[in-house]
Amino acid sequence: MLGINWMELLVLVGTIGVGAAVVVYLALRMFVWSKAESKSLEHIRKHALWTGIIAWAFSSLTGASRAGLYSPQPSAAPFDPAVVHPVDPWSTIPFPWLIVPVVAVILVHLVGQLSWPAPKSAKRVAVLEFRQVRDYVQPALGWTVLGIFLLAGGALTWLSFAPAFPSRTSGQTSQGLFPLPLDGRIPGWMLATALGASLTILAAGTMLVMRLIASRRSLEALSPEQNTTLRIIGMNRLLRVSATVASGLAAIAGNYLAQPAPDSPATSWVNWLGIVNMAVLIAMLFWKPPFLDSATDDPGYNTLHVPGASSALASDDGPAAAKLTNSAGAAVLPAAIVGAAVGYAMHGLFGLTGIVAVATLFVLLAHLAMEFLLRRNYGTPGAPRSKLRVFLPRPMYFAFAVATIGMVLALMNAHRVAASGSQNSWDGLDAPAAMYWIPGIAALGVLAVGLAVLRFILTRPGLGNAPSALDRTLRRRSLFRIARTVTGSWFAILGILLIMVPVAPASNPLMLRFESGFFGLLCNVIAVLLVFYPMRAFTPADFTPAGNTTSLSK
Repeated sequence: MLGINWMELLVLVGTIGVGAAVVVYLALRMFVWSKAESKSLEHIRKHALWTGIIAWAFSSLTGASRAGLYSPQPSAAPFDPAVVHPVDPWSTIPFPWLIVPVVAVILVHLVGQLSWPAPKSAKRVAVLEFRQVRDYVQPALGWTVLGIFLLAGGALTWLSFAPAFPSRTSGQTSQGLFPLPLDGRIPGWMLATALGASLTILAAGTMLVMRLIASRRSLEALSPEQNTTLRIIGMNRLLRVSATVASGLAAIAGNYLAQPAPDSPATSWVNWLGIVNMAVLIAMLFWKPPFLDSATDDPGYNTLHVPGASSALASDDGPAAAKLTNSAGAAVLPAAIVGAAVGYAMHGLFGLTGIVAVATLFVLLAHLAMEFLLRRNYGTPGAPRSKLRVFLPRPMYFAFAVATIGMVLALMNAHRVAASGSQNSWDGLDAPAAMYWIPGIAALGVLAVGLAVLRFILTRPGLGNAPSALDRTLRRRSLFRIARTVTGSWFAILGILLIMVPVAPASNPLMLRFESGFFGLLCNVIAVLLVFYPMRAFTPADFTPAGNTTSLSK
């Protein structure tokens, strides 16, 4: 068999890398930067944001998830652990899927740092400034990323000592059992070599770009403090995506190590490093960079976004009310955990749909409690409520409409499955009707509580000692939180229903079978994405009293 042609691999990676760099540069120049507004703070934010988004899009290692493993070949002979199916070990390692994402992530951030607009002025201001990489790395994030890289290195070291074993076909053994087919795996040092090369490229490239971020020229349109914040933002986004890729490499090693041996009676296994990878992915997604903005004349806005600003200078309750609503996460997360625990205690009756529904109800009640607190502390009885022109963004209406249609169709299918007695994986109450009554009641219960909270938000008195614009923003943000929670819950319930209660087989055997499990997984992914759907941020205009535009014109 042919071995690895390293020259072809180099040409492939180089070609894709150069192409990705050109695409990124053109995207940043044509769609992000505008010649007329190249110095505006908004366009600088867009450049930094899109650099991170494009790098994240290139960071997927999905194509290499089965690296080092090979499937059993069909055989009519009885299973024999001593039989090793011939396979080229290197052919099981998808090198492009391991190296191209790593190189692309580094190249995207490299191009992003090199493509800032050049100074327009004929005169350059000399700045005597000694900058080090560590000055722009957030300490908690830096230590976390270092720990993730060390964990990945330890996993690869462990991997290098793992032995190979053959695949196992399904068939009768000498004990009369019918084992499930199991993948075989190549010698661990081979996979460790490939993953180690990717991890080394990632670490070296990350350090190179970090050095570039610290040493590149400052933007003439920004103040020294803003340039410092911009460098911290670049470091933040680079380290987060690098940590995600490093943990993904460790997860690939974990999938290899979790594979049972041919003589193992195990029928399932857990990739613990894969679970760690999911935790890292979620943590890095939440680890937001600092906000790049300039101080305004409004002390309320400065309290939220400018470090060191004091709320004592604010002339009204706007900053305090905004901070209260921003702290909703501190109440929602514990409420979700407690609700999931209560739902799990009733798992025998309501199944997984009960866990999702009860957790959602607790989250909605936590939001309701925050609204009660806002009304009690800052609302003025009898104060006119500010009218909303736009209640929710259009994608939210579309998402809920899709969830509603899908829920109706899934419940109708569950009714047919229950009536026909077809095979399903329902884990709740042992009754045929439960597989459509319980999800339906759970979805309606979530919707009813959500509508009640929405009504409370809409009827809340206005804030008497705060600008009307801020009152509208707070009300709209609260409506968005509730709609996002309810819609995400419906997609989660719909996904569970599609996975556990497959579509009833058609009477015509020639008709294509609807793969409900795939669409159920897709619904669960949409539910997770809705949880992270960003809401409208505060702006200086929210803290400006009506008729006062002085601070906005400066």
